[in-house]
Amino acid sequence: MNLVKVDPEHPDDGVLLEAAEAVLRGGVIAFPTDTLYGLGCSLFDVSAVEMVARLKRRDPSLAVISLIPEPRQVYGLARDVGDVATRLMQRFWPGPLSLIFLAAAIVPPRVRGAGGTVALRCPKDTLCQRLLDRIGGPVVSSSANLSGQRPAQTAEEVVRIFGNQLDLVIDGGPRHGGMPSTLVDVSGPRPRLLRRGVVEIPADLGDFEDATGGGD
Repeated sequence: MNLVKVDPEHPDDGVLLEAAEAVLRGGVIAFPTDTLYGLGCSLFDVSAVEMVARLKRRDPSLAVISLIPEPRQVYGLARDVGDVATRLMQRFWPGPLSLIFLAAAIVPPRVRGAGGTVALRCPKDTLCQRLLDRIGGPVVSSSANLSGQRPAQTAEEVVRIFGNQLDLVIDGGPRHGGMPSTLVDVSGPRPRLLRRGVVEIPADLGDFEDATGGGD
């Protein structure tokens, strides 16, 4: 396992290339996102996605969120992008909003969520965007913690939890606050707010069902 410190605003190209190569050959890395530290691998590598679940001691049947380098990539990964989803993307991407779509055929069935879905987010973070640009495709990002425990806020915490089970850990400084991305399911006829997070969804963007327990 290699721990590499970078300037999050001006990350070294060599480190980004090393991380991209690790992901593209089926490895698992840890890196800071715009919300917290995450474990990352290729969405298209089923074995790597299952490894992330094992490392976290997480139910492998639970859905994962993947990060994409630019909003337009959603059109190759989602089977349908409706009007509400388009408005949400235009308003909040790049940013801490995750959207659940019906998955396109290219998404391996074993890494889809319930009902054949895929969850995507385009992050607003220089280091994260540069890394995703290098990799070029969707990167699974699952919080760097054992299931049910607090997510790691520093690279040192990531190493303490996972040790040499990871191919590479990128230290981009602490990620405090740890509030997750807002999660909205836009795969059905009516959008559903599944998790409250950094983004507050305004009423003018559509008729949302609140599935967080906060009422309708």
